[in-house]
Amino acid sequence: MSDSKSIAFWCERAIATAEVHAEFHVNLWHFSSTKRSDFIEIGVMPSNPSALSAIRIFVPFFLRRENVTDLGPEFASTELAQGIFNETLSSTKKPSGKSVELKIGTKTYCHVHIFSPENGSIDPCELDIREKDGGTLLSITSIALQSLARQCNSNPECGYFRLRLLPTKHDTRPFVTAIKPKDRAWTSGFEEIEYIDCRLNEARTLPTSIEASADAAPHGLADVSRIVFLAVVPVTSSITSSHAEWHKSRLLETQIWKDYVPQGLEDGMVVYHWRKEFKGVKHNSLQGFSAFVKLQTRKTSSVVIGVYASVALALGVVGSLTASAVQWWVTNGGGP
Repeated sequence: MSDSKSIAFWCERAIATAEVHAEFHVNLWHFSSTKRSDFIEIGVMPSNPSALSAIRIFVPFFLRRENVTDLGPEFASTELAQGIFNETLSSTKKPSGKSVELKIGTKTYCHVHIFSPENGSIDPCELDIREKDGGTLLSITSIALQSLARQCNSNPECGYFRLRLLPTKHDTRPFVTAIKPKDRAWTSGFEEIEYIDCRLNEARTLPTSIEASADAAPHGLADVSRIVFLAVVPVTSSITSSHAEWHKSRLLETQIWKDYVPQGLEDGMVVYHWRKEFKGVKHNSLQGFSAFVKLQTRKTSSVVIGVYASVALALGVVGSLTASAVQWWVTNGGGP
């Protein structure tokens, strides 16, 4: 695994003169139970899929093809589509089965791509996955882009791709570090500090070859219009500091999200939303955004209480034995 905490993403133009921009979404799902894997979801919204030749996504951990899930079919649920975009939308799955059209009223909001399946995973012709520099490089190919462009009836309408990336090891939490107090054995509960460190397109922390790959795009990169970062965390975790004030937050509705999340939602999960706009930036290279969030959670369990009780009992026994020894010593003339 790469030591870096940085995710990279960029869209390569099909021709240098193409007018196209893209919006990137990163969702980090963080669970309190260490028996569950955290995972990330990445969404890419190009203003005109036909103007692109490829979309690249680099993550600093290893993935196998079976660890990548296409979330496109989920948008056929109007409730879920509204929950993801936080907009009043209607959704219609196209007869071809290749996309879902989302609308606000009568106006098209975007067309969500549904990747072609192969052997229970995404067709390699539409999504290339390969290990690179201690992480994984995913490439949404021109075949997928042109397929989505056809669903837009060849009009320059917004497209959307959304993937879930689940680390291969269940205990892998590449963007979250926990700090437990050293005196936790002496209390029946303790305050655990966790911090989320997720850097998006931060060139300083990216492998050199990844930045070079973006710079080498033959016709340049699409402009970045916005980067959105969402952290989904247990409601019992309090944000004590962050890189910036969040844009908004809300409690997730269990009924809507319970089947969307692998193994279901934990009781009470809240989503915090940050974003960065890139207005007036033209023909940019990698545009970055750094997300740092500090969480504080009160931890206790039967194990913690058991350890605390054992330590307290041991101290009590030692104290009792010490008192008995002193009394015997005094009684038998050993004292002053």
